[in-house]
Amino acid sequence: MKRRITLIGMLTAIAIFSAACGQDGAASDESSSVIASSQSGAIESTVESDSQSSAEIDTSISSIHLADPYFAIFASKQYVAQYHYQEFTGNQLEDRSMTVAVDSADKAIRISGENTDTTYLTLDGQAYVVDHLNRTIARNESADPSGETEAADIIEAPPFKDVGSTYVGSWDDQGFIYEEYYTANGGRMFYYFEGEVLKRIRSTFGENEFNLDVIEISDTAAPELIELPEDYEWLP
Repeated sequence: MKRRITLIGMLTAIAIFSAACGQDGAASDESSSVIASSQSGAIESTVESDSQSSAEIDTSISSIHLADPYFAIFASKQYVAQYHYQEFTGNQLEDRSMTVAVDSADKAIRISGENTDTTYLTLDGQAYVVDHLNRTIARNESADPSGETEAADIIEAPPFKDVGSTYVGSWDDQGFIYEEYYTANGGRMFYYFEGEVLKRIRSTFGENEFNLDVIEISDTAAPELIELPEDYEWLP
């Protein structure tokens, strides 16, 4: 049960990140438009007097936060993300890798490590659990792919449809720059960057804290990661 709760917690962190990314991406675009509109007169005036200065103004409003490019990727609902994290199995801390592939409404979350290699799959409106070690497929009848069921009844993280996020600020931490966001459900999200590259995601919800090391996030489609194996046994 402890591992299940931890797993749901980690996927919850992913869901929160995705939701925050989608909504903040839209907010950032809107903010950029407002800024661009309010400064258009100033830019036109500057162009007449100093073209180099106007170019500098353009650059200054092209991006607001370091997380914005990642927000845009998650909002597109077409991406592949790879993470590393650790969780307790009994009293032992074990390494886990997580690959999240999303293509519109279809998605797959594959978690692998010592003695585990499982994909939680939503495909064509149906939910499945694929056990790669035992080469089996089971329908997850209790899971609602739309995300309306309780967290205890669904392995994949809940949707958090009404989660918004508020930018708090950015700080330095041991060579990283991190941005903090508050979420509407009372959680806090921290995105750690090395330069402009996202390296770590930390989330806190009450007394719970989750950490994900980011291996890679790309906006490429990977349909081969979101499919049912043809040679696995179907469980009743």
